[in-house]
Amino acid sequence: MGLEIKFIERKVHPVMYVIVPLAAFSLAFLCGGILMSWAGVNPIAGYGAFISGIIGSHVKFADTLVRTTSFLLIAVGLAFALRARVFNIGAEGQYIMGAIVGTWVALILQEHLPPALTITISLIMAIIVGGLWAGFAGYLKATLGINEVVLTVIMNWLAFKLLQWLLRGPLKNPLSEMWPMSPPVKAKIPVILPGTRLHLGFILAILIAIGGYFLMFKTNYGFKLRVVGVNPNAAKYAGYDVKKIIISSMVLSGGLAGLAGAIEILAVYHFLYEGISIGLGYTSIIVALVGKLHPLAIIPSALMFGALYNGVVYLQSALGVSYTLSKAMEGMIYLFVLISEAFLKYRIAIVRR
Repeated sequence: MGLEIKFIERKVHPVMYVIVPLAAFSLAFLCGGILMSWAGVNPIAGYGAFISGIIGSHVKFADTLVRTTSFLLIAVGLAFALRARVFNIGAEGQYIMGAIVGTWVALILQEHLPPALTITISLIMAIIVGGLWAGFAGYLKATLGINEVVLTVIMNWLAFKLLQWLLRGPLKNPLSEMWPMSPPVKAKIPVILPGTRLHLGFILAILIAIGGYFLMFKTNYGFKLRVVGVNPNAAKYAGYDVKKIIISSMVLSGGLAGLAGAIEILAVYHFLYEGISIGLGYTSIIVALVGKLHPLAIIPSALMFGALYNGVVYLQSALGVSYTLSKAMEGMIYLFVLISEAFLKYRIAIVRR
């Protein structure tokens, strides 16, 4: 006879989905304060800089919304794949591919077409290529049973290596000398708040999240996708084309990640460089999970993580906190949030065998 630990799913009041993440954040900030004290930084000054980086001015708050845009687009796409029980870990690579294609198409067309048309075509091509990049992994999973986690991680690495090669070859700016970057993109997504970087892509991301809600919960396709995620065998018995749904969920997921990458180039940076890949795709998985894979709930989740990201960045620059410490604090917050999600959904029981 021995002891066995079991995780038993439980019913949770909707209010707890707000209280528990807030408690996790509070505990993470407490531990972050201890880390800052250990590193010789005043925690009060540190968190003062953290909050200032989020809402210290209208410019900083606008930057928070800019970062929210990428998280929102990628996380809504991931929600569709995860709802179909397809673990798309490749949003980072799909984001990179969207950034590459968006930049390349814009550089080709910007000398011949009006900016609005150039931007439109660039975004559409980024969606197509991001969708195809993810759809390839979805196709191999659906038809050959290849593990999508391993495959998408490999494709992330491949996308980054392709980015490195292009920035040192076909897409390199001749004037950048030793710095690997593309020529400047002249066609720019319009700014909606003068004096800031807040752009029209933020409004587009909100509309896509709302549209994602209707697609997921108000259409026949969304119902089938959710059934496939809950019970693939039941879906097959009901006559649903499970393979088609798996592939389409990945295409949709990759398309939105590719769109996020192109928007980042055309609205924020206006040139392609290696640092465009900063882990947004991986963090967006947490954003989607905290948002319960619900497109509307992902909106506040993306805002929360956008604020967290900008606050940590400003903390690093304002107080001279090392990059490793700031990233450790950021990662610790992610960890506390994920652990809290597990304890919220399940209760631990120790039983005798």
